[in-house]
Amino acid sequence: MIIKFTASNFEGKCDVDTDFVPYLKKMNEIAVKHEMAVIVTSSFRNSINVKGAIVPPAKMSNHLIGFAIDCNLRYKPTGEYFNSKKMGDNEGLDLLFCEDVVNNSGLRWGQAFKTRDSVHWDLPINLTNPDLWHQKYNELYPA
Repeated sequence: MIIKFTASNFEGKCDVDTDFVPYLKKMNEIAVKHEMAVIVTSSFRNSINVKGAIVPPAKMSNHLIGFAIDCNLRYKPTGEYFNSKKMGDNEGLDLLFCEDVVNNSGLRWGQAFKTRDSVHWDLPINLTNPDLWHQKYNELYPA
């Protein structure tokens, strides 16, 4: 089931599957620790046609089932903003936050993809459990 997710350090519209929520809660805990705002630019999508996509969406995108978000970051004390370019430069306060999320939340960061996608975070069930991905997809988009 797709719900609206909110948390203290999340900004922007964030619609996700209820089973994805615990991972985002952990990401929020890490954001609080690092004084980062997570600015969601994309979450659940009902199509792979994404205007202005940095990376072409996969046919089995985790966004289609509410198991992915794209975001930018903002360091709250100074307002320093980290967009896709900055999040992909492998340095700075944003890197410390992202590494902490990778190591402690169970989320996968798109920066590790063959075609890097520094704003993308997901739970890769399209790869680890494709049957579950198809089940969730079929519940959202019945034939």
